Amino acid sequence: MSEQQRILEMIEKGQITAAEGMELLEALNVTKATEVIQNIETVTMAKRTYKFLKVRVTSDTKSVNVNVNIPIRLLTTISEIADKMTTMVPADARSEMAAKGIDISSIDFAKIIEEIINGTLDDPNIVDVEAWDEGHKAMVKVKVYVD
Repeated sequence: MSEQQRILEMIEKGQITAAEGMELLEALNVTKATEVIQNIETVTMAKRTYKFLKVRVTSDTKSVNVNVNIPIRLLTTISEIADKMTTMVPADARSEMAAKGIDISSIDFAKIIEEIINGTLDDPNIVDVEAWDEGHKAMVKVKVYVD
């Protein structure tokens, strides 16, 4: 297969942008074009291997401290029910989040889980929230990430 065809296939697969493809096609006139293509293929093939989905809830006053580690292997089971995740959040909590401009029904949990399992998630930090807890007079921090 010619270099031009490889570049066009990479664009078609979404591995590179059209602009990057154009640069590569122009670079074919330069002797190092083959090295550039191999480098891009190496970068696009890089995957991350995550072992845990982690949930951390802490507060300034140490009144709240929760650490949950979910093995990534368990996510394969969860991914089967991911499209029903929003229904698991209590209606009053969904209403309260909606009032604050957070629409969890628009979150594609199945896609996030798929990217975690495949190692293609762009940012390991999934959720990072800080909220004031009036009852404990403390800032509560919630962080969901993969590691």
